[in-house]
This record gives sequence, structure tokens and C-alpha cells, in this order.
Amino acid sequence: MKLLIVEDEPYVRERIAEGIDWKAMQIELVDAVSTGREALAIVHNDHIDIVLTDIQMPEMNGLELASRLRRDRPHIKLIILTGYDDFEYARQGIDHGVLKYLVKPADNEEIAGAVLEAKALREKELREAYNIAQLESRWDEHLPYLKQMFYKGWLNGRFSDWEIERRRRDLKLGGAARLLLPVTLDMDPILEKNERFQADDRALVQFSLYTIARDLLEGEDCAVLQDDDGMVAALFFAPAAEGEDALFSRINPKIGLLLGTVKDCLKLTASAGIGSCTAAPGLLPLSYKHSRLALQERIVLGNDMAIPYRGGDGGEKSRAALGRLEKELELAIQSGQADRRQELVRRLMEEGFAADQPVAEAKEQLLRLTCLLAGIVHEQGWSLHETLRDAYDDFESFNRLLAREQIEEWLQRMSARIADAIAGRRKSGTRLTIDEVIRFTKERLHEEELSLYLVAENMYINYSYLSRTFKEVAGESFSDYVLRLRMEKAKELLAKGMKVYDAAEQVGYKHVNYFSKSFQKYWGMKPSEVNK
Repeated sequence: MKLLIVEDEPYVRERIAEGIDWKAMQIELVDAVSTGREALAIVHNDHIDIVLTDIQMPEMNGLELASRLRRDRPHIKLIILTGYDDFEYARQGIDHGVLKYLVKPADNEEIAGAVLEAKALREKELREAYNIAQLESRWDEHLPYLKQMFYKGWLNGRFSDWEIERRRRDLKLGGAARLLLPVTLDMDPILEKNERFQADDRALVQFSLYTIARDLLEGEDCAVLQDDDGMVAALFFAPAAEGEDALFSRINPKIGLLLGTVKDCLKLTASAGIGSCTAAPGLLPLSYKHSRLALQERIVLGNDMAIPYRGGDGGEKSRAALGRLEKELELAIQSGQADRRQELVRRLMEEGFAADQPVAEAKEQLLRLTCLLAGIVHEQGWSLHETLRDAYDDFESFNRLLAREQIEEWLQRMSARIADAIAGRRKSGTRLTIDEVIRFTKERLHEEELSLYLVAENMYINYSYLSRTFKEVAGESFSDYVLRLRMEKAKELLAKGMKVYDAAEQVGYKHVNYFSKSFQKYWGMKPSEVNK
């Protein structure tokens, strides 16, 4: 649930915003603003559920705001907070759809209780709008497509191990203790003499192969999908206790039946590549690659065949493991995870620079890692020279590294230097943005409509991101910063002898009375008393 606080008195606003543990109540406090205009701008750009507003505010009072919200955002739950214990105000509030009417000084416990009541009512409305039975029905309709996309991504190596397990649970797919065997199916080339189909019909006949395979093979022990290049993938599952030999014996007749059915129905032939069997979810992409490699052998063996993969895979498994470690190292460097980065470097050294490894392979692995680091820098749009600066010569010395220990130390140094450069650019970019916001604010301090929404809109920055980042960097909310800036400048102008109404106009106040009230609250004196 998202909450917006609208209160022109800064001390009351801060007490409510900071003095209540909204996070513990599962309430997201979007912002605490001082005017109805700011509130409307936020509601227009964010999905607010609850608004807690004062009544007496300049320009647009709380009831006017309630009226606008009831017209434009009727789902919002409104809570009125005011120092005027007046029945007429309460009656008008009810007319405007106000849920609660709290009289100042309402304590934080009373305010929290009212917000929780509004939250419960909003949640009830949402449950009724999206009842569970209806959502489950829609989920069931969408589930086959989600499964297809998951299997396609899994076979093509797009998920890490933890993503695979999470998606399997979400989609209610079998447990991990299963054997996996991928088979790639493809239509053989259409010959020129074929009278029924032309070479341009290849996409059509590939889809026909997919539909036949789905009808004959798909079930609890097999998933069938069409990959991006039109080839058909059949993924067979079996309990680990069944064993690889039993699994191969079971699927071979099925593949033979499928190829025969294709020939009978389409008067064309198809072939199948049978991959290697694995029980490790992370190695399934390698097994799928084996099935596609096996299929390529039809160039030599001929068409209308089921071809098992016969190559060794020790080196490929090792390269696949190294590839995963390199991707994880890239992520650790970019995200600034120092401990994770150091651990991955150590693991890469163990996997890629084993004691019994040939020298040529070790040199190739070092070149891979050098290219990986350079690629990380270039993805940022930077050059190695400007990023590494005085460490650039150290980077270039990679071809003079002679021992494993030297390589590990060099890799730790270079990855740390690049990670620090990325973190530094990111931090300086944030500081630059806030400096631009401050400069923009000071230039527009005289404008009555000055608000964080106006700044975000003019600087093309997301409002919520800017609100959160400004407070983190500046140490205070934007509305408190603007108030402080205006009060300090107003005091300076009055001390120089400027008239009250001129000073008010210079700092963005159209109504002198409201300026005087705000000035007195902030400084504890009236504007007219500054020069006395």
C-alpha cells in the first residue's frame, strides 16, 4: 500500500513521516508534501492508495483536494487531519468520500490506526476485484506458454542454477532428482523434385513437425517446443533410478515412431539428434548442444535417421563451467561485490589453471580473462586507458606473467581497479545529478510552483528515484530543503531592509499572510521584527 502525506506545517509533517514505522505496517511512504498541488502531481504520476491530508492549507485546502481525488482517483482512501474541530468540516469531508476525520493534535498511534483501517479496506477492494479463483483460472490458461518459454531458456543456457530451481517451483515442474535427455528434431532438406512442397515451405513443414511431435511425445515425461531457429526440441524426463540405458531404450522407439509418422503424413523425411543424458540442471544446455551436434552428422550419415551423440565432453564441460564462472565474475565486478569477486577469481584460477593443464591452454585462458576485463570496461563506454590510468601499464603486462600466483595477483588487482572505477563513476553521476537539482532549485526559488515534481519533469528524471536519492545525498527531504532555502534567503533580504511583501515574492510566496505565518514558525519571530 502506498501512502502520501499532505501537511503544510513542517514539524507536524516530519513527526508523522518519520515518527511512525510505516515499513513495519507494510506501508510505503511515497512522500510527505506541503501543498495540494504537489499532492495532485504525485497522484498523477504514481499509484497512491491512501492520502492523509490537513484541511487548512494555502491555495487548495484539504477538502478541495479530497474533491479532486474523489473525481479523478476514486479508489484512494482519504484521511483528514485538522486542527479545527468543526462538524461542518466533518460533514463536508464525508460528502467528499473521506474515510476518517482526525482532530489535531492526533497522536501517532491514532494516525497509524486510521491508516491501517484504510489499508484493510483497500486490500479488501483489491481482493474482490481480483478474486483468487479468477486469477488461478488465468494462470492455468497462461501456464503452457510460460512452461514453453522456461524450457526454451533453460535449453539455451539463459538461466543460472538458482533461477532454474525457482522457475521449476513456480511452474510446478518435477523435482531435481531426475535424468534429463534432450533430442533435437528437424525436417530434412526439401529436394527440388518434390511436387508437394517447395524449398520456401520449410517454415511450414517445420511447424508441422512440431505439431506431430507434440501430439506423439508430449506428456508428463516429455516437453516439446520449437526453438527460435524452427528446430523442434523434445526434452525427456526420467526418475534417476531408471538409469541412462533404460531411458535410451524407452525413447528410441518413440523417436522411430515419430520419424515414420512424419514420412507417412508429409511424404517428407526428418532426422533426430539425441543428446547426452544428465542429472545436473546446469549441464542441460551442454546436453542440448550435443543433440544439435549429433543432428549435424546427417550430412555424412544421411537423412531419415536418429543419431546419438558420440563425442567426448570432458573438455566442453570444463569450458562450460569456466564460462559460468566468468559471467559471475563480470556481474560481481559490475555490482561492486568485493568478497564475491575475490572468491570467483580464486575459483577461476583453480578451474582454468590446473597443475596438469597444458601450457597452451593456460595461455588461452589468460587471454580469455584479459578480453573479459576489457569487455567489461568497453561496455561502460570507456577506454581502458582512461579507466585504469596509472595501472594501464600493469594491465598490458599480462603476457609477461609466468606463474599461476602472478596471474592470480594480477587478476585480483585489475578486477578490483575496474570495480572501483565503475562504483566511482556511478557515485559521481548521482552527485552530479543532485548538484544539478540544487542549481535548478536555487534558480527557481522565486517561483511559487517550485516542487520536486517540477524538477523531475524538467530534468527528465523519475520522480520516485529523485525523491529517494535527494534525501540520501542531501540528508533532508526536498520540501524541507526548499523551505530552509526560502526562509534563509527571506531573512537575508529582510535584514537588508527589503519590505515584507517584496521578500515574500522573492522566495516564491504569493500570499504575504501565509509567508509571515511560515516565517514565524521557522524563525520564531515575525518578518517585521527582523530589523528591530
